[in-house]
Order: sequence, then C-alpha cells, then structure tokens
Amino acid sequence: MGGPVHPVYDGSTERFEYDAILLSGADLTATGCGTDIAQISITGPVGVWSSRQKSELDIQMCTGGVASRESASTAYRDGTPSILQAGANMGGGLKRIAILGVPIDNLSMDETIEALDKLIETDGFHQIATANIDFLMKAIGDDELMDILQRCDLVLPDGMPLVWASRIMGTPLKERVAGSDLLPRLAELSQRKGRRLFLLGATEERSRDAAAWIMRNYPGAQIAGRFSPPFGSIDDMDHGSILRMIEESDADILLVAFGNPKQEKWLAMHRSRLHVPVCIGVGASLDFLSGTHTRAPEWMQKSGLEWMHRFYKEPGRLGGRYTRNAMGILRHLSLQMLAVSTQPRTSALSRISVFQENQALVITLVGRFTGEVVEEFDQALEKLEDLDSPMILDLNLTTSIGADAMGFLVDLSSKMRDRNQDIWLVGMRPSLRRLFRTAFLQERLFRLAPKVADALRRIDSKAPAAEPRSTTRPFLKEEVGR
Repeated sequence: MGGPVHPVYDGSTERFEYDAILLSGADLTATGCGTDIAQISITGPVGVWSSRQKSELDIQMCTGGVASRESASTAYRDGTPSILQAGANMGGGLKRIAILGVPIDNLSMDETIEALDKLIETDGFHQIATANIDFLMKAIGDDELMDILQRCDLVLPDGMPLVWASRIMGTPLKERVAGSDLLPRLAELSQRKGRRLFLLGATEERSRDAAAWIMRNYPGAQIAGRFSPPFGSIDDMDHGSILRMIEESDADILLVAFGNPKQEKWLAMHRSRLHVPVCIGVGASLDFLSGTHTRAPEWMQKSGLEWMHRFYKEPGRLGGRYTRNAMGILRHLSLQMLAVSTQPRTSALSRISVFQENQALVITLVGRFTGEVVEEFDQALEKLEDLDSPMILDLNLTTSIGADAMGFLVDLSSKMRDRNQDIWLVGMRPSLRRLFRTAFLQERLFRLAPKVADALRRIDSKAPAAEPRSTTRPFLKEEVGR
C-alpha cells in the first residue's frame, strides 16, 4: 500500500509500533487528507485506536503530529478495533507448542541450561518436567497430571517422537532435551558456578553412586544433600521431614527421581513450601548416572532408537509401556498431526485486533494464527497493564491454528485461571473444533459462544468466575443465555 507513514501516538514511554489499517480511502478523502495515506504507524498502547474516533486521528494523520494520551483513552473506550498487521517488529521465534494438550518448550540443551541458571537467580518455585510420549499418554487420562504439566514453568521434549510430530505439524522443535542428558550438564553447571544440587529419590545405593559419579566427573560440583525415601505411595511419605531436609540444604536445584507421575504430583503438592528455585522431575536419570542402567549408543540416541535399546535390556518392565505408547501415537497423536497439517494454507495477510468492550478484552484473529502472529499476540498482551478482565477470542475469520498457537493458548489459559478469569472462544468453525478436540485442549481451559455478543452477555450477567469444569460435559459446548 502506497503513501507516507505518519507517527500518530508518541506519548508513551513504552514504544509499541505496528502498521495499522484504520481508515478507508473514502474516509481519508472526506477529511481532506487525500487518498494517498492508506497506512499509519501507531506507537503506544496496542489496540487503543478506533476508526470511529476520526476527529483527532485525522488531524494527526494530516499533520504528522502527535496525539495526546487523552485522545488515545477516548478512542480505546470507543470499542472499535484497530487492525494490526502481522509481521511488524517480530523476533524471538517459536517458544512452545502444544502436543495432546501438553505445552512443550522449544529450547536446545544449551538454552535450557541458560534458562535454568537464570531461574536460580529469581525468587520463588519453578517446576520443570521432562516429557516424553509416556507422559502425554498418562496425562490424557489424568486431569491432575495434565493440569500440572500445563502449569509447569518449563516442559522439555524428552523424546524424539515429540520432535518428529512437531516437524510434521510445521512447528519444529530444535532438538530433544533428554533428562538423562540434562543431569550431566547440570553437574557441569554446578562445578562451574557453584550451583547446589539435591538428589531426592532412587534407592540409597543408586543415589550414592550417582552422587559419586557427579563428583568423580565434575570435581568441585556441589551436592547439597540427597535422600532416598522408602518406596510407597505419596500418602505414605513423611513429607515434613523431607521438606525440612531440603530447606536446610539451601539447594539451588532439586532433582526428584520418583518416576512419573509421582514426582510431578509431589512437586506440585509442595510448591508453596519448597523454596528451591529449580525443581526437576528426572525419572530414571539417576539410575543412568549410577551405572545401574546403560545408555544406548550415541547413534541410536540421535536417531530416536534409544527405546529399542532399553526394551532389549528390560523387556518385562518396558514392554507393556511401549505397547500402550505405540497405540497412543496411532490413536491420539496421529489425529492431532492430521488435524493441524490439513488446515487451509491461505496466503492472505494475517492480522489481529485488540480492543476493550465493557468488562472484557476482545481479540479478533484473522487468517492463520501461527508464527509471527503468535509472537505479535504475545507482545500485545505484554503491553497491557493487566489481564484482570475476561478475554474473548473471536475466531470467525481464523482459517488455521498452529501447534505454536495452541501452546501459547495453554500458557495464556493458565495465567488467566491464576487471575480467576475466563477465556472465551467464539465463532469456531468445525475444523477448529476438531483441532481442539484432537489436541486435548479440554473444556476447562476455555468457554465457548457462537458470537462475541453472546459472550459479552454472559460476562455482563456476572456469571460465576472461571473454575475447572468437568470433562464429562460435552466437549466445548457453547454457552448461550444460561
């Protein structure tokens, strides 16, 4: 589109620029500006400009002047969306995707170590999971585990099938980040920066041998403590004494080797009492360090055939699990890959609009919701002062949704639930409903309505705030006038 690009808003200390289509040629002619101005650049809070609020905007477009914060507020209250063109000021790349409802972070091993080291410098509790196909299959039938994985600070792809699936869906993960590879790198981090490790789980003998391996291969690494509770259920554990032991160790990284899902549920159970900044469920990784189990040759690891080596070593223990996982891939994962990969691939410009309507934030997604549009959506939300109001996603003109967008929505849903707010999806066509169903994005994450007006009506009626909803109800049932 031709014509000059004029700055409209520059009154905010937080600059946020987009090319925006606000006024038609006829509108521009009526203002006396002429028809050569088809695009303007908005710098300031996203979504504040309205095509109805022309009296102030047109003057600024003609003069190239700077609009005031007051006029921006007036336009924002007006409620008509600005159209934000995808692709402006993008960066950062693919962050996470969702596979069968579980968000998977797109990090290399080096990036994972860097991210964990940064988390150590922050306050609070951070739970990290290393997920493979077995995790996903268990989460499908375990709402508690699914909720825990969706709320984890990081979920690492510990399995080549996840990497392969991401490639088929067009949102490729960088690499497999296996827990058994992660532990030696954490030992190296401990040696290099003095990070203190606590080993929890495995048998006493295996825990001792794993600690000895770390000290032998990484002299100077810091083992803050280790403990092997008796084998049994979570209910049978002496939680108080274990938590005191961890607290007194002043550990930076807690490695929990209870196996999945016990280790994930134990960490989530004590998230308010654990004061270790990085807590990771590591499964059988301590067994590998201790020498009890041997890793497959490197070529098998890189080619995704490590499972064959483990099955050969432990057919009795792993045979049933691998059979279930293979059936799960055929029954569930293949359906999500098919639903994602067969969506329309339009070449039309994708764009979003963000505006406030009464007590809700309304976001319209036009075209393909993937790639740069996800990044743009994320940046737009970061510029908002808060997310303390319901959110409505208008999908009437959304042609396709990528696995990266689904990962973003899972993360956004967790943040909104923490604020006791709902996300409403409106105008979902059958193909999108099928996609959400195959991706196991359960009804408890979202509410549905046929139109924005219906969602606003439900919100304005002061319906009960978002709570986990039973998955026994019909999947993604639209709520109208209840």
